Amino acid sequence: MQYSKLTHKLFFNLVLFVLIVFTFSCKKNEKTIPTLSFEASVSLEEGTANQQFVTILVKLSNDYDDLVKMYYQTTDGTAVEGEDYVGAQETELIFNVGETSKEIKIALINDDIFEENESFLLVVNKVTNGKLAQSMCNITIVNDDSFVPEVILPDRVRITEGTNSTMIPLTIRLSGATTVPVTIKWSTVEGSAKAGSDFAQSIDNTLTFNAGVIAQQIQVEVLGDNMMELDEGFFIHFSDVHNATFVPKDIVIIMDNDDNFSLESLDDGPISPDYYDGFELAWSDEFDGSSINTNNWGYDIGAGGWGNQELQSYSSSPVNSFVEDGKLNIVATKLYATYNSARLLSKNKKDFTYGRIDIRAKMPVGKGIWPALWMLGANISQVSWPRCGEIDIMEYLGHIPKQVHGTVHYNDGGHRYIGGQYTLSGSEGFNAKFHVFTILWSEYGIRWYVDYQPFYSIDDTDVKFEAFRLPQFFIMNVAVGGVWPGYPDETTVFPQTMQVDYVRVFQQP
Repeated sequence: MQYSKLTHKLFFNLVLFVLIVFTFSCKKNEKTIPTLSFEASVSLEEGTANQQFVTILVKLSNDYDDLVKMYYQTTDGTAVEGEDYVGAQETELIFNVGETSKEIKIALINDDIFEENESFLLVVNKVTNGKLAQSMCNITIVNDDSFVPEVILPDRVRITEGTNSTMIPLTIRLSGATTVPVTIKWSTVEGSAKAGSDFAQSIDNTLTFNAGVIAQQIQVEVLGDNMMELDEGFFIHFSDVHNATFVPKDIVIIMDNDDNFSLESLDDGPISPDYYDGFELAWSDEFDGSSINTNNWGYDIGAGGWGNQELQSYSSSPVNSFVEDGKLNIVATKLYATYNSARLLSKNKKDFTYGRIDIRAKMPVGKGIWPALWMLGANISQVSWPRCGEIDIMEYLGHIPKQVHGTVHYNDGGHRYIGGQYTLSGSEGFNAKFHVFTILWSEYGIRWYVDYQPFYSIDDTDVKFEAFRLPQFFIMNVAVGGVWPGYPDETTVFPQTMQVDYVRVFQQP
């Protein structure tokens, strides 16, 4: 019995000893989990011919007896994947047993464009059988291209024509200084302004920017005159640039007419000539026949307020429109509470783009009387008003007989309009005699005149001018009542007549 207890105790102690030795042996052989580390930032020149690779060395602090895995990806900074480098998405880096270093290679996309240094990130998302010293590496792509400046050209230069020859300086700039000379060729090119009469032709000139210079001037000669004409333009064309870049475009030189014109005066008012130097008569209606020329004019018919809460009904009746003694007569009549008038238009018959337009006319008078000489875009049926554009050569309110208005209506996110007015001096109104209402309309703007006295103008940059680069047709009418003029009262006498002596369109050849 004693022997059995002793044997059992010895056996227990032996097992305990073996377990202790085994546990100690396991702990002694267990490897430390490694730490992964890499540089916090690296940089490399971009290159131009040969592709460059950024190399990031990843190290383990010690070897390990199992696979160590690191999962990483690239993230844009100022450098953009696909433009500046070849990106990596959820990429696996594996350390086999015994390995303690690995390389990550990221390809750069080279070019020969000067730009600022750019950077992106390598980001570690996950590690197995290891731990991280840091999770990101900032990678800088160092620009190694030479600076190539851009030639900066003004879009347009607007000048007053004047009466004498004038040298006009134009400043051309570079976007920055460079270490080599920059050259670019330039020449003048005709537009509506012609070489020899409006400006001096200059061809195949070379403008040079020496190293370090960022601004130079060229000069063009404008030939002034005292002949009234449309605003005109010509171009400076650039080509053959060296050691720089530029967006191919021409500088537009716009010459604003500043000349005057004097009209002859007859007993019934001022009258304009049927010929001007530098212009051709493109079309006219002198109203010399016995009836309205239907090759030139049609009618708008009907009532309904015409968008302005007007009272009249327009008709083609000879009571309301007729030709007599070389004049077109548009007559507003009243019969009891009914108002009738006429609205003539040259739509689908005569339309024009640009020109010197003279209309000699005599106005009616009275509260609620609203005559107008105006134009609408020939594409109105396709694009509607106000997208078609409207040029009011002359509008007149019968209760303010000494004043007329000139206006344009156009679309710019909705209906917009802009205009001015002219007031006669003296005691007479526009109903006393004939006056000449004129616009000078070019691709660069519109100018309004009464008896060739300027009273308003717009440049093509003042409004959305696109509609006014397209054909427009004429409208002549006398409205009765409306939101703007108000309505006839007990002082208004009927009939009221607007007389038109002629409509003339002159254009430059």
